[in-house]
Amino acid sequence: MKRCSRARTHAQHVAAALSLIFPSHAWGEPAREPDEDIEIFRVVARDAPDLPEEATAFGSKIDLERYAGEHKRLEDLLGQAVGVQVRRFGGAGERAEVSIRGFSSSQVLVELDGVALNGARGNGVDLASIPLAQLESVEILRGGSAIGVGAGAMGGVLSLRTRRPDFPSGQIDVQGGSFDTVTTSLQGTRPGERVDVGFGYSGFRTDGDFEFARVVTVFPGDVTLPPSTPSATRVNNDHAQHDGHLSLGFDLGSAGYLLGQQILGYSTGGEPGLDRETASTTAGQQEFAEQDVLRSITQLRWEAIELPGLGGQLEASLSHRIEDSKFRDRDPALGANPIRDDFLDQSTALSLDPEWNLLGVVADHRIRVHLKLARDAFDASDARAHDRYGVALALRDDVQFLARRVVVSPGIRLDWTDESGSHFVPGLGMVVAPVSWLRVRGNVSRSFRNPSFQDLYLPDRGFISGNPDLKAERATSYDAGLEMSFAGIGILNRVQLAATVFRSDIEDSIIWLRVSPYKVRPENSDDATIEGIELSARCAVARYITVFANHTELRAEVQPQGVRLPGRAERETSLRVELGDRGWWKATGEYQRTGSISVSRGGSYILPSRQVWNASAALDLSQVGRWAGFDADLRKLWLNVALDNIADVAVRDSLSFPQPGRRVRIGLEALW
Repeated sequence: MKRCSRARTHAQHVAAALSLIFPSHAWGEPAREPDEDIEIFRVVARDAPDLPEEATAFGSKIDLERYAGEHKRLEDLLGQAVGVQVRRFGGAGERAEVSIRGFSSSQVLVELDGVALNGARGNGVDLASIPLAQLESVEILRGGSAIGVGAGAMGGVLSLRTRRPDFPSGQIDVQGGSFDTVTTSLQGTRPGERVDVGFGYSGFRTDGDFEFARVVTVFPGDVTLPPSTPSATRVNNDHAQHDGHLSLGFDLGSAGYLLGQQILGYSTGGEPGLDRETASTTAGQQEFAEQDVLRSITQLRWEAIELPGLGGQLEASLSHRIEDSKFRDRDPALGANPIRDDFLDQSTALSLDPEWNLLGVVADHRIRVHLKLARDAFDASDARAHDRYGVALALRDDVQFLARRVVVSPGIRLDWTDESGSHFVPGLGMVVAPVSWLRVRGNVSRSFRNPSFQDLYLPDRGFISGNPDLKAERATSYDAGLEMSFAGIGILNRVQLAATVFRSDIEDSIIWLRVSPYKVRPENSDDATIEGIELSARCAVARYITVFANHTELRAEVQPQGVRLPGRAERETSLRVELGDRGWWKATGEYQRTGSISVSRGGSYILPSRQVWNASAALDLSQVGRWAGFDADLRKLWLNVALDNIADVAVRDSLSFPQPGRRVRIGLEALW
């Protein structure tokens, strides 16, 4: 007896959903009749919904297949997305954080398989700790998204999904690069008759020491202050990381699909800290500080449970996340006492997500309910342990009119914690498709974020500390825009254009500030306003050229003074050009211009704008082998060479954390 198919990827699900909303436009690949001679795998996922998960939100999904063989890191891909800025605190392996629409990393929720990584620590997720090789999809929601996910999503949501075990795949790759950097990974998924298995390992190590140019400080009025030395070397910057995951899926027939996951990660390395303004050969860096971090996510998820009556389905999940960190510095700067700092960050959550699709005479409805029970706990050395219990209940309805050409999405959410009380979060969105090639969207929503335990209680590490006097931050967000898609315009094919305007009014925003030459800590800023414009375009020129471009204008100001919020670039432009046949060879060129960044409250320190160029070339050796009469039984075997920061530009996103200049990478990636 033949098994049914679950061969549809998530991208195809979204394409199918969009084709239902806009039936006269082909958003996905043309439908093809199945080949009777091909074995097909069973269906265990729920059917494609009538609408995307967030019907009216501005979002984008990164096509990971497009970057096959390029050995990119997660932060590299996010840095090219419209409306997104990545703030890096060094080179590969060092901390990197995401900002969406000018909101800080702590105001952006990052989820891995639906589990919030911000957790009790909550002070921004380190993107460098997430290996791209383990991911199946990367999706970005821009704008206030608190109704769907709750606290912390003031700027948006970064949703990451690991590889599911119910579709066969395999991958192994290795890459070497500048500063003695080596990356390896092995991933595989094997579906079975009743049990599906997925597994993976990713490893990374680097010496990480590089020479960098010291900062020339620019004050208002173009007054400059040169550094005591023109350059220095990053020291104590070695890093090593090991990540693994195991997933087991069980087909329960009509009772749904049960998925168990265990994700583990361990990283260790030096913590050079700040480039301080000193005349020493080490530029005041911490030569002996180091940090070890152990991460664990355990999850049991029950999908596609049929609910009796009205065609409802239920998904239930139970998850537990742990982050255990140890920081040591036996000889801190300025003669301070040795630092030994341990903290344990834990989150446990139980969630139920029923959904109903109802057909009506005037309108159809997709009704979703979200119930979540959660406990966060934070235990730091030399400080009292803290925990927080919470309950959340959300209700959303996607109301679909005129054969789904008009969708109105009202929603409401109530969050309660025993520490901060209740927060009421309403929202309303709409999307209209008057013609097949045009979509118009708009949203208004409230969002909030309680101070995290790290914001409040982080022990003093000498150069960084918490602030127990913080208040919760809140925001009201508005956005509107249009998206156009054409099969062709002249010599251009597959043309996609989008433009969006957005604004957020923030109360008591929490930002990390340099409060003295040697100390950084979080502070409640005055009320702030963030507004801007997002522009993006994509097209193919003839057969072998594809162009991606986007531009974001951003104005983030403290009110009523009108001074810039620190840590945000005022504008950013990205361009990517792909040449070649993705089937067996490709060459890419990337350009990114980042505007000036204020790095102090009030704009007394400003990092200048910069332009960075990257290039890479890849060849599929399996295709070359087939052409030569040798078949290695591989789907792809990419050989890639890349040159990053070609012009060797001095790059900093933060005043005291330099990034490396020009660097080379070479790698081999096999897919089957």
